[in-house]
Amino acid sequence: MNSSVKRIDLDRDCIHVVFLGLPNIPGGAAKIFGALCEQGVSVDMITQNTMRGGRSDLSFLIHRDRLEEVIPICREVSDSVNAQGVSFATEVAAITVRLEAGSAETPQVLAKMFSTLAGAGVNVEIINSTLSGSEGAAVVCIVSLTRAEEGLKALREAFEVNP
Repeated sequence: MNSSVKRIDLDRDCIHVVFLGLPNIPGGAAKIFGALCEQGVSVDMITQNTMRGGRSDLSFLIHRDRLEEVIPICREVSDSVNAQGVSFATEVAAITVRLEAGSAETPQVLAKMFSTLAGAGVNVEIINSTLSGSEGAAVVCIVSLTRAEEGLKALREAFEVNP
């Protein structure tokens, strides 16, 4: 087993939600997550990218079983914050590579991880990471659900990690 990689997991039960063209002004994220919070919806892996023209895309993951109730909430909030729309990607999965705390091998692991996925023909749609902390590092890759098993298998083989 690779000395710094502790575990590699696959989550097939996530949905990727994206608020498109959100005005880049204070309060938009507060309204979005406030509305979800009122319904007890947990989110994970929040990402915001500022784009040209004073707008940004804000994305996050929710659990698959909450999709039907989240769609109307997000559409209503999208209108209220003047976003250009909201999308829901249902055919995605999250592959998480967990590393030991304080690993000095993180750059090598990242290089090997991404080249392994590429070699397996698995495109990474989103990357999120926590590369420090007492609990260790975690790198999460959102990939197509149809290629997720192949990516998981390739990574476990490359890092010699058993399920």
